[in-house]
Amino acid sequence: MDKKGVRIISLEAKEIFQQTQENGEGVGYVLPTKNSKAYFSLFKNVLDYSLDSIELEKAYEKKCRKQFFFQDEHKNKYTLAVINLKFKAVAKKNDGTDFKTKELRAYFYDKGFILDGRKYVRYKRSAGSSRGGKCLFIDERLLKHMEKWGECGLNARNGDLASWEAYKALSLSSLKGLIDIPREGILFISDCKSKFLEEVVSVRENNGELKADIQETTVENDIWDGESLLDKSLFVGDYAEKHMLLLRNKFFKSCGFRTKLKQWFKDKNITLEDLKNRGFITFATDMDQIVMVTTPNSMKFLKFMKGGLSEKNVRKWLEQVDSRFGVVKYDKRTRFFGGEMVQSSYQFMNTLGFTQEQAEELLLPSKNYLAKIRDDLDFMRYHFTDAYKREKDVYDEDEDEEISDGLAERCDVIFKLMQINYNFKDTKLYYNFRNAVVQSQKDRLKKGHILLRGTNTTLFGNGPEMLLALSGEFDLRNMKNEPVALKPGEVACAKFENGEKLVGARSPHVTMGNIYCVTNNLNHDIWKYFDLGENIVCVNAIKENIQQRLNGCDYDSDTMLITNDKLVVETAFRQKDIFKVPVCRITSGESTNESLSELDYNTSQNKVGEIINSSQKLNSLFWDWSYSGCGYNDEKMQELYKNICKLAVLSGIEIDKAKRSFPNVNVASENTRIASAYKKF
Repeated sequence: MDKKGVRIISLEAKEIFQQTQENGEGVGYVLPTKNSKAYFSLFKNVLDYSLDSIELEKAYEKKCRKQFFFQDEHKNKYTLAVINLKFKAVAKKNDGTDFKTKELRAYFYDKGFILDGRKYVRYKRSAGSSRGGKCLFIDERLLKHMEKWGECGLNARNGDLASWEAYKALSLSSLKGLIDIPREGILFISDCKSKFLEEVVSVRENNGELKADIQETTVENDIWDGESLLDKSLFVGDYAEKHMLLLRNKFFKSCGFRTKLKQWFKDKNITLEDLKNRGFITFATDMDQIVMVTTPNSMKFLKFMKGGLSEKNVRKWLEQVDSRFGVVKYDKRTRFFGGEMVQSSYQFMNTLGFTQEQAEELLLPSKNYLAKIRDDLDFMRYHFTDAYKREKDVYDEDEDEEISDGLAERCDVIFKLMQINYNFKDTKLYYNFRNAVVQSQKDRLKKGHILLRGTNTTLFGNGPEMLLALSGEFDLRNMKNEPVALKPGEVACAKFENGEKLVGARSPHVTMGNIYCVTNNLNHDIWKYFDLGENIVCVNAIKENIQQRLNGCDYDSDTMLITNDKLVVETAFRQKDIFKVPVCRITSGESTNESLSELDYNTSQNKVGEIINSSQKLNSLFWDWSYSGCGYNDEKMQELYKNICKLAVLSGIEIDKAKRSFPNVNVASENTRIASAYKKF
């Protein structure tokens, strides 16, 4: 399977339905003549290189007895093994009535469809695709084999449908490559939780409506949520310079951090008998075999097995997977100024409450930068080659695509012409290009995309405690543990100086209670057992409400903007004790009564953008009232902030609904109700 993936047909369900009505169900959708322009124009999507596609290729060639893909004259690869269906358009029935998208989805999920003589049936959808309303349909001849391979012997159709659909699709994730982790080299330990009391803005559901109150409530953190430790010996070849790998396998998702595991075992004289006496599970016969430590939270397989973490259940999972784990991503520096700067967002800026003078101060370097681009030809070249470097394998994927308007490509042409004749700089073509670059940068600033000193870091939760649990020096069953290397309010990131004050923000960043003010602490001796580079930040979730503060973060590669910018740090630290953290106290349910089509339809009705927009309007109103003389403790200010906290919780519910259900909360209605209450302002 090519790492670039293969192209697949993408169609609106409406188009197939209407052709099926015209041609009859036995004929269905008829493709244009092969090799015609119209034919190839249908292949608008790509089936990514993934564990699924690797297996699908083998199954296709065995079942269908022909090559999985065909090529055009440009060596582009295409396959008809799967079809991508979209459900955005309403269809017309023969009687002239509308066939709405929800009905259309139910129709195809139930019946499938015929395309060029082949029957296609519903297969899977990734979390991202489900939010966009898309779903893959597979050649029916392949379904039974792919289900047997992908479902790992589980039969969870009568359980929580949302979780089932989300976790069985993990093997669809787009991969950068594969890494071999011997199954006998994995050590399975228990999850660890920290439980404590904190005064927060507690958001709960009452008769279908959200209520928010400032109160002391119990916070419970899973301190290793979604992470693993990987021995440094695994980081070879393409990963030799990497410090974390986001891994996929069937019903498995985990972010593995580079650790000197074997050195730890040796220095602490840990034996296999010690590990098993502590209740850990491994099928290693020698300590030197162990290269990975993981927990049940990463093993989604166990969510569908009675008994949870047990030797029997682990063995069943290992029998269903091989040693090839997919690598989805790894740590990267930002692409701005050689990784020295990070791009902020409007949402982050809008929670800092800058005065006009402070905003001017913050923007001054950017304004000077624009002036340099306009006046200095060499600086323009620097802008495209060093400052905003185009490195496809280096930039942080969580940042917006930097140059999507063709300016970079035009720059290449402009400077080649200038090499031929330096006076080209005086032409109207260059002036227009220069003005377009300046305008592009201005547009970015208007969106809050201001560059700050710092980076986007991958969150790594309580790694020292995981190591100490292996040696018996940390009791992972005690929910009242004290942290070992980092106290509440401390992080460890090699990008910054020891003792530096830092500010962090994770996307989605909704309100002031999501700002994370910390001190960098690199003092503990245990850090020598980790090799984490500059773009991973070690955080503490023991007796610290970090996971709710960062709006539902976990450690399966979630990233956080972190900066030491003086103005940002001073402003954020001044307000850090004023705003309580919004905490979700709404219990999720199981989507056992929904059909697949209902589940996918509901998931596709995503309101995250609308919620974030509402929250930013209310944040702006909050600061407007504040600078108009209202104190933070005024009743109307308190009520406004509580409503913003409701929106923070709603954003988390919307993001999570592809894998869990919140049946008692109508997100759209709640968002509308909150926004409408402040329309007059």
